[in-house]
Amino acid sequence: MANAAQTVFRGAMDDLPTRVDIVDKLSPENYAREVERIFRRAWLPVAHLAELPREGSYVVVDVPTVRTSLLVMRARDGVVRAFHNICRHRGNKLVRAGTGCRPTVTCGFHGWSFAPDGRLAGVPDQAQFKDFDKNALGLIPVTTEVWEGLVFVNFDREPRWSLAEWLGPMYDQFAGYWDDKEKLTSYQAEFHCNWHLGVNAFTEGYHTLFLHKNTVPDYQGGRSNPLRHRPYMEMMQRHHRYSAPRNPDHKATPAEVFAFKYGRKLVPAYDGDSSKLPPGVNPARADNWAFDVIELFPNFVMLNSNNWHLGIWFWPVDAGQTVIRADRYLYKAKTAGERLGQAYSKVRAREVLREDLNTMEATQAALMSGVMRDIVLSQQELALQHHFKVTDDMLRDV
Repeated sequence: MANAAQTVFRGAMDDLPTRVDIVDKLSPENYAREVERIFRRAWLPVAHLAELPREGSYVVVDVPTVRTSLLVMRARDGVVRAFHNICRHRGNKLVRAGTGCRPTVTCGFHGWSFAPDGRLAGVPDQAQFKDFDKNALGLIPVTTEVWEGLVFVNFDREPRWSLAEWLGPMYDQFAGYWDDKEKLTSYQAEFHCNWHLGVNAFTEGYHTLFLHKNTVPDYQGGRSNPLRHRPYMEMMQRHHRYSAPRNPDHKATPAEVFAFKYGRKLVPAYDGDSSKLPPGVNPARADNWAFDVIELFPNFVMLNSNNWHLGIWFWPVDAGQTVIRADRYLYKAKTAGERLGQAYSKVRAREVLREDLNTMEATQAALMSGVMRDIVLSQQELALQHHFKVTDDMLRDV
């Protein structure tokens, strides 16, 4: 393989599958097992602390995979907690959608109100209820923990792993990385595809030379790495990450020159200086580094660069439907010139995202014909091999 020596590999890779029975993975029967043995047991990121800036802040997160809605709130003690978004009176959805900040959240059906720590705060005409125990009717909690600004939940009654155990070696490697950024864009849509196809579309660089030839034709690789092999790949017990290669031969367009003249480099130009970044970002300290791709198994993908990061959720609705949400954070702009660069990057990154999303429904439709059972994976798609191995491992863990 040309330029294969450029890649630094870490982790166990000897038993990764190069062929995967994808028809089995797309079946409703397999999906039902995945819900119970993967999604109800895994630590799942659901929100970001940037959405919960002060006491009383809340965000609604619908999780169709386990047929629930979450109300994530920051209480007076500063602690962020997640609860099932259901009123304890008659089961109405307490807050329909969105974000906000309130001292209490009140059900629009009968006026029951709840404090941000989940306590039942008020019941109109409470004396009409017999044998009423107000303390027993707080919101139903979900196990919650915060890691580096990401709010995680676990739907298992007794989680099998702590969050530190679940994240493994990455747990201590990102201190402060997300602190100095603000959310610039958020997109969400539902697609006719299995969740595996969504995750897979964003966790390999093999496609970039072809799929993104119209939007960012020369942002990766260059003369010394024309097939864009990853400079770093690491397979962990559950998660994986790799670094994408910046193109040192990239020729900035006039629009890029103007857009980034007064601000930091963003897509499709990259500031490769990672000397001040935490060890989890560009872990190999590759010279021609653009960004990292991390899959937090099972359904969250992060792209981390020097001045921005992107988080993408893939929430399966059923075996053939997936809700995809993408949130992009950038450094906090201080001048109009910096805002200009961010605006240009916003549009360019959106078009690249649309190209990635473009393949998933077509792939689902073709595979559902059943004429081809297996997909064949290269070393460029090592992350996909790892993804399906972890999937099979968790499905076997009764």
